[in-house]
Amino acid sequence: MKAKFNFIPESVKRILRKTGFYRKRFLRNRTAVKYFEVDIFLNEAPVLKLDVDLKKKPKVAIIKTQESLLGKDYVNPKASWLRYERFCKNNEITYGFLDITRSNWMDEAEKYDMIICHTESNPAYQEMIESKIYILENLMGKFCFPSYHEVWQYENKNRANYLYDYFRLPKIPTYVTQNREEAFELIEEVGYPFITKTTIGAASTGVRKIKTRSEAVKMINSIFCHNGLKTQYPYQRQKDYFYIQKFINDARFDLRIMLVGDMAFGYYRYPNQGDFRASGAGNYEKKAIPDDALRLAIDVRNKLNSRLMGIDLLYSETNKKYYIIETSLFNQIDTPEQLVIDGVPGYYDISDIDNIRFKEGKFWIQELILRDVILEWYDKSMTV
Repeated sequence: MKAKFNFIPESVKRILRKTGFYRKRFLRNRTAVKYFEVDIFLNEAPVLKLDVDLKKKPKVAIIKTQESLLGKDYVNPKASWLRYERFCKNNEITYGFLDITRSNWMDEAEKYDMIICHTESNPAYQEMIESKIYILENLMGKFCFPSYHEVWQYENKNRANYLYDYFRLPKIPTYVTQNREEAFELIEEVGYPFITKTTIGAASTGVRKIKTRSEAVKMINSIFCHNGLKTQYPYQRQKDYFYIQKFINDARFDLRIMLVGDMAFGYYRYPNQGDFRASGAGNYEKKAIPDDALRLAIDVRNKLNSRLMGIDLLYSETNKKYYIIETSLFNQIDTPEQLVIDGVPGYYDISDIDNIRFKEGKFWIQELILRDVILEWYDKSMTV
C-alpha cells in the first residue's frame, strides 16, 4: 500500500476492507486476489524443504491477521500466513488456523504444539497478542513464534530503546522520559531540529520533526496533560512519555538488514525529496551491504535475542559510523528477493562473521523462520 494510505485510522480501514470499492481497488492493483490464486505469487520462490528427517512433527496453529482478509474469499497475497501455510503443506506438517481474537482461543490452542503468527501493527492487536502469548508460552507450554520476549520488544520504541541502552548499542542519540521537567531539559540538550516518535507506528507513522522550541513546548504540554496528545490511532493518545531523537542531518539513506538464522538480507531506502523519512517512502535500492553494517546488525540481533529481526541503520558521513534507527521483529515482505547484488538475488551466509559470503537464491523469509522454529521445537522435544 502506498504511504499516503498509512495514515487512515485502523478503525476506518477495517470498515473499508468490507466494501466493494475497497476490494475492487485492491483487485485492480493486484494486491487482493482470490485465495485459490495465491500460488501465482507464492511460487515466485522455490519450495523450501526441511533438510532433516524428523521422527515427529509438530501440529502447527497458524494465526491469520484480520487485516489480510479482504472480504469473502479474498486475501492480501503478501500476508505472512499464506507462506506459513505453504511451508506446512510442502513439508507434510499438520496445521490448522487459530482465531486468536475469539473467546475460545485457549481451548482451540490446546489442539496444537506450536503457535505461529505475524502480528498486526496497531496498539490494540499488540496488547492482545502479548497477553495471550504470555499465557500460551508460560502457562500452557506451547512453542510460540513470536515468543513473549520477541513480541514484547516489537512495535514498542520505548522498550526497544531501553534494550539499546542496557546493551550499550550504537543507537542514534535517543532519550525516553516519563518526567515532564526532564522533557523540557532534553529539548535544550538535544537541540533543533529533533525527531520525536510515538512508541508504536510502522512506515514512519507517528514520526515528526520538531523545528522550534515553541513547537516542542506545545507538544510536551499536550503529552503531559490530562488527556494526552492525539496520535494516528483515534483510540490511543500519547500520554506521559516523551521520545526524543537527535536529527542526523548528513544521512542520505536508511539501510535495512534482515536476519534469520545464519542468513542476512537487506536493501537501501531513500526519502522523498524534501522529506527526511525513508521508511514508507517506497524508494528502494538493492545492492551489496558493507561487512561492518552486517556485523553490527548481527551483534544487535544476538543481544536482543530475536530469531527474526530487521535492523534499520543510517550512516553519518561526519562521524563515519552506523547508528541504529530502530529494530523490528516483522517487516513487510513483498518479494522473495530481499537482497540482490549485480542483478542476482540471494543472501549473505553469516555462519562465520569473519568470512561473510554471498550466495544465490530466492526465499520467502517467513518460510525460513518457520523452518528454523520447527527445527528448534524438534531439538527441544527430543531432549525431553
